[in-house]
Amino acid sequence: MVAGETSAAVAIFDIEVSANPFAVINDRSVIVNEHSHTSGSENRRTFARAAMLCKMRFLCNETKESAMRCPIKEFLLSTVLLFALVLTGHAQAPTPTPTPAPTPTKTLRPVPNFVAVTDQTMRAPKPDDWLIHRGNYQGWGYSPLDQINKGNVKTLQLVWSRAMEPGANEATPLVYNGVMYVGNPGDVIQAIDAASGDLMWEYRRPLPPVASMRNGLGQRKRSIALYGDQIYFVTWDNFVVSLGARSGELVWQTDRGGDLYVSNSSGPIVANGVVIAGSTCQYSAKGCYVTGHDARTGRELWRNEMIPRPGQPGDETWAGSSFESRWMTGVWGQLTYDPELDLVYYGSSGVGPASEAQRNMPGATMTGTNTRFAVRPKTGEVVWKHQVLPRDNWDQECTFEMMIINTPVNPGAPDMLSVNPAARRGPRKTLTGVPCKTGIAWSFDAANGEFLWAKPTTEQNIVARIDPKGLVTVNENAVLKEVGKTYHVCPTYNGGRDWPQGAYNPKSNVMYIPLSNLCIDSTARTDRKAAPEFVYNTTNVGKFATGKDKVGRIDAISVETGRTLWSWETRVSNYSPVLATGGGLLFNGSMDRYLRALDADRGQVLWQTRLPSQAVGGAVTYSINGRQFIAIAAGGGPIAALGTGLTPEADTFSGSNAMYVFALPQ
Repeated sequence: MVAGETSAAVAIFDIEVSANPFAVINDRSVIVNEHSHTSGSENRRTFARAAMLCKMRFLCNETKESAMRCPIKEFLLSTVLLFALVLTGHAQAPTPTPTPAPTPTKTLRPVPNFVAVTDQTMRAPKPDDWLIHRGNYQGWGYSPLDQINKGNVKTLQLVWSRAMEPGANEATPLVYNGVMYVGNPGDVIQAIDAASGDLMWEYRRPLPPVASMRNGLGQRKRSIALYGDQIYFVTWDNFVVSLGARSGELVWQTDRGGDLYVSNSSGPIVANGVVIAGSTCQYSAKGCYVTGHDARTGRELWRNEMIPRPGQPGDETWAGSSFESRWMTGVWGQLTYDPELDLVYYGSSGVGPASEAQRNMPGATMTGTNTRFAVRPKTGEVVWKHQVLPRDNWDQECTFEMMIINTPVNPGAPDMLSVNPAARRGPRKTLTGVPCKTGIAWSFDAANGEFLWAKPTTEQNIVARIDPKGLVTVNENAVLKEVGKTYHVCPTYNGGRDWPQGAYNPKSNVMYIPLSNLCIDSTARTDRKAAPEFVYNTTNVGKFATGKDKVGRIDAISVETGRTLWSWETRVSNYSPVLATGGGLLFNGSMDRYLRALDADRGQVLWQTRLPSQAVGGAVTYSINGRQFIAIAAGGGPIAALGTGLTPEADTFSGSNAMYVFALPQ
């Protein structure tokens, strides 16, 4: 689903006070400027005019809102007049001085004794830190910290909280040597004392006017990256940016393409000295790309597009359609990396509009869409790839994380969709996870992409079968072949699963996947033509999956066998990543504002607390001076609409963005 965001325009009266003695009035602000050849009497006349304009500006309309604001306006007017009287005592203006440009960085105190993050540090992070989006390169969402455990988790208490910037908030913070680094909505990056919540430095990215942005999905900052002595992120307007980790100063920035249709929501990773970032182009009449940049300079080293151009391999799978009609395919999910194989893994999304009839591509499998790629970080060379869903008519976006896991491979679940009988059993390095909204779990050999096994989790009627080599055949009865006809489809545009990441516990060799019990009745619209701004151009009515009355769910799945060990369900969508810990716990937020701790072995809730707004950020854990903390960003926004629409009784308040940090009593 595409979540939009609106904000009301509020008239602002700004007074910028500096050494300059004169006021120039416009319809937005009073800005004090300097004119050196002005007498004291001219000063008085200028400020009299300014005061008159201010008085005119502040006249209260006869409305309840303006009546409430009048006292504030009169106070500001009085301030301007008082400032004018003070300045009339100066018969001669001071020597002209240029007004300094505002700096985007505010440093209250630099990070002390910062130690550069090396490749070795990233490969084996200290348990006390949370160095990368999901804790390690492999994407496990796991920490070995065990001070907080099944026996004492009920005594968790709030230690500190801190307001965040407004906007869609799905952030996961990083923590390194006692400092929390977090990306706020709208490209505000902060370093915070992770023990107390005190701000250390803040960078506010200068952005184009919000009204000019074409892709609202770039407002959110699911993650940032830390490497060397720098912080890396991708801006709403599609720049890759590097900041100094000590004090937040701008180091370099690289424009990836500035039409404001392409952006990024899940953040970059740094692998083998290269900053690698995907992109989202959900409202664009083109596809987008993954780029690799030199971490020291920002220079773009390579760029991989998803959609083949005319004459390129795979062009023949697009039903003869023009390149200009191939829209929206990007890579907006989380990237993972294996340092031993030196491979970065990412997945691509689908296309718009949803119906192959509306996009005039009947039967097209569309090479480049919904595909898992393994690439070299230095060059972008594609080592292997596998399309996990051809012919997408349902926004199933196979862009979500797959985890690198060393495991025995002995598939034996009774509900397997497919097993490769020729695949070697026993220990091997795998790429395993649920890459698509279909909710189907997949496992590949991480080195060469050999298909191992696949199995369903939630109800799905999109994939009819998967052959022993992993080739997918879709269900013809679910394909949107006729415009205006309604099709029952499981799951929905929110999944199955969506971007909230799963977790993996290496002690038990079990992965934990957040899911949704949802289906839809989907109809390609006849009242308008397909266009990029309409994205999938369908009308969708949410339904519960067969026999279900609870939206939220977590499944525990054996990575070795594919068997589902337990399944926990909750009435309201738990649209939040899962954190697994060495204390035998899972932490998971929800749209109805709960942060919960579950027993990882049994799937039972052991503790929960309610936050002021949607708990949809990624929970992390870290330790300072021997004390373990749990942190989560809350606030959410207009997200997971199909799921929340089926539970109208739930209190799913969004906004009031903040970071909340918990620990055991001292």
